[in-house]
Amino acid sequence: MAVTDKERKLAATLSDPVLWGQAYLYNRDGSGRDYWPHQVEDLRCPAKNIIHLDGRDVGKSIVLSTDALHYAFTTRGGQGLIAAPHQGHLDTIIEEIEFQLDTNPDLMNSIALTKYGKPKIHRKPYFRLEFTNGSVLYFRPAGAYGDAFRSLHVGRVWVDEGAWLTERAWKALRQCLKAGGTLRIYSTPNGLRDTTYYRLTSSDQFHVFRWPSWLNPLWTEDREAELLEFYGGRDSSGWQHEVAGEHGKPSYGAFNVEQFNLCRQDLLEYQKIVITDSELRDCDTEEAAHDRLEMLLNLTPRSGQFWVGGDLGYTNDPTEIVVFQEMEVGERTLLKMILRVHLEHVSYPHIAQIIALLERYYTPAGIGVDNGGNGLAVVQELLTLDKYKGLELEGRLKGYDFGGMTRLAVRDGKEIKKRTKELMTSLINGALQRKQLIFPSDDLEVEDQFTTHTYTLRDGKIIYSKGNDHIIDAVRCAMLIREEGNLDPVGEEVVSLKPVLTNPVLI
Repeated sequence: MAVTDKERKLAATLSDPVLWGQAYLYNRDGSGRDYWPHQVEDLRCPAKNIIHLDGRDVGKSIVLSTDALHYAFTTRGGQGLIAAPHQGHLDTIIEEIEFQLDTNPDLMNSIALTKYGKPKIHRKPYFRLEFTNGSVLYFRPAGAYGDAFRSLHVGRVWVDEGAWLTERAWKALRQCLKAGGTLRIYSTPNGLRDTTYYRLTSSDQFHVFRWPSWLNPLWTEDREAELLEFYGGRDSSGWQHEVAGEHGKPSYGAFNVEQFNLCRQDLLEYQKIVITDSELRDCDTEEAAHDRLEMLLNLTPRSGQFWVGGDLGYTNDPTEIVVFQEMEVGERTLLKMILRVHLEHVSYPHIAQIIALLERYYTPAGIGVDNGGNGLAVVQELLTLDKYKGLELEGRLKGYDFGGMTRLAVRDGKEIKKRTKELMTSLINGALQRKQLIFPSDDLEVEDQFTTHTYTLRDGKIIYSKGNDHIIDAVRCAMLIREEGNLDPVGEEVVSLKPVLTNPVLI
């Protein structure tokens, strides 16, 4: 029987992930999926082992999800694993894949059905898709040890944010890939040198792609200027990693991942509350805004000793406020995170109202906030306006300059000082080492930030990574306000300090 043009076209489409994606997938605005030149090069690359050094916003999640869906759709009995350091990374890919399934009936019809007629889309304990041709896509978070990988044996693996996988997770991951299988690793580099990801980017066994952010066709001079200002220039580690997609200056982990994971627990009392400006727009008066915020917070009065920390960003930046409860367990003192309030596009008068409400319900022993962003304005409102006088926050509410110095002690008439941000970080590290801090195990954003925060060294100074650190900065403030009884903040002074936790990997 002669092969028709239609059949030839279908065969060509099924064999090419680019043509297949253009035929089956859609953009969020409903238009057909099209691919940028660098994405086409990746999707059509025949190499068995591929690794990326990517800046942000270059479309790596689109490429990964396209390749995974094409593989499952066209490979009879294929088994593939989409892996990432944390569930939060996987959720972005899962959201994209579910959107494509909901948008294209042909794609949804490729999903196998249970005996009850429901699609075989499993969500617990991990997300999994089963297809009518017998293919299966597994989605697994690595965690600290890669335990979720150990039961799998697959022919293809896609890794998102591979720079952040732990060494134990890499070992577990490698064992689940069949001989001759395909491994595709995508990540923004983080500057860490003692990692499998760093070594593989220099391996002759891997085809290396480098995608700086300016490959995005929507890149503009204004966007470049904005990021240069945010990261502090082209020589900054943030620009090198997040924009240029380069290893850049050597970086070191600010926190020990294993120690952090040992401090995570199931906390039944923990609350995460998200408030956006849209929920406050129809509040015409101060009283209406107060009542709305009180309703959204939905707090109950608590007894005990509490500490509050806040990173109060500008209106366009998120604000994070955390509450810790201090308690004695035997001879140990524990600090348990019981509340996180995430605010988006919320103005500083409303942030002040929220802190006043936290004071009313918790009566914290101390409230520490970052003086940058909205912090200074919020502190001034709470300490000077008549409506907040009754809170008596003088001495308990303090704003901290992260770039300043804090006096630790006076010895032989000389002050011993330390940079405030480094001191805050060392307080967190000490509490993690003593297992004194307790974080909620189900808050994936807390996990993501603490396990990916890094620092670089410049002229003897520690420069911490920027951007994904708002929760950490809030915790920093809570820890310092707790230590305030023994410390005396002083003015700016330049000193040279060595890192307090990790051993730099010198190359």
